Amino acid sequence: MKKRKITVIIEASSTGFGAYTEDDFPCITGYANTVPKVKTDFQEAIKGYLEMDQEEGINDPRLNNGELEFVYKYDLESIFAHFGMLEITAFARRVGMNESLMRQYKAGLAKASDKQKKKIEDGLRELGRELQSARLVYKKKKK
Repeated sequence: MKKRKITVIIEASSTGFGAYTEDDFPCITGYANTVPKVKTDFQEAIKGYLEMDQEEGINDPRLNNGELEFVYKYDLESIFAHFGMLEITAFARRVGMNESLMRQYKAGLAKASDKQKKKIEDGLRELGRELQSARLVYKKKKK
């Protein structure tokens, strides 16, 4: 059976991170204080929902018998919190954005337009491609 792709939205709050689906899917959510933990919490909630369906003899076709693949989307606060190793000022320069404004996006003090979000997303993807193609040189020690 082919896996069904489920889009999961990760959003930051003042106390942690929430996860929910944007697809035609049962109302399942997750919550935790870090992004990896919220993903785990969300997936455990799905497992619990599947187990409940099995116990009750229900086969919700939206759950695809548990054959699911999760695609995660992040709000700006969450993406920068999750990938905290990104130095926000340097990243802003890299994508040609105002550094102060980028820090405001990161802190949730300003909302980015769709155009700005696209610019940030394109910058993240380009950085990812560069990192994937990077290779280290291993030098032999001198005798």
